[in-house]
Amino acid sequence: MSKAVDRLAGYYSSLNLPLTCPADEIPQEQVIAVLTSTAVDETLLEIALAKLGLCALLLSINNSVAAVAHLCKQTKSTHLIYGPKYEVAAREAQAVLHEEGIDVTIIPEKRFPLWGPGGVRDSKIASVPARLTPEQEAKRTCVILHSSGSTGFPKPVFITHYGLIANMATSLPKTGFSALPLFHGFGHFSMWVIYSF
Repeated sequence: MSKAVDRLAGYYSSLNLPLTCPADEIPQEQVIAVLTSTAVDETLLEIALAKLGLCALLLSINNSVAAVAHLCKQTKSTHLIYGPKYEVAAREAQAVLHEEGIDVTIIPEKRFPLWGPGGVRDSKIASVPARLTPEQEAKRTCVILHSSGSTGFPKPVFITHYGLIANMATSLPKTGFSALPLFHGFGHFSMWVIYSF
């Protein structure tokens, strides 16, 4: 799994995704919205973004374009990574935000094969160093989920690195299975518990 994370982190870093700042300064929090089919790939992308010092906003694929734009605006997302099925929604959300004077760069999602040249098991993949130390990232936002929006637009829910780890630590001895998507709180938490083993 670490090779897959390094491959993704290297790819998104090559797109100059993280905001630049002097080497001796801690970068400001930067949110990257993610609109894609839920799968282990989405978890790997989230971890790769965290390794780059970035925070993922996991968007429900059931959101309207207006809701996607609203959440990007509320979280000050700088980019929106979209899966192939959601290109139209990403472009429409970008246009809505542009009309409000907000520029969000959209980027097609990249997935790498497990086997063969250029795949995640390619021995030529260099390890990408973590941008922040555990002490620096502890109180920073790790991931942003959101409410269902049943009473209006969805509301962002900010989860710190410390909060995610503390929640996992209290639940690791418990076994379970969830078919909920990763943008759902319990679905997200379940995948992290599985990944930690």
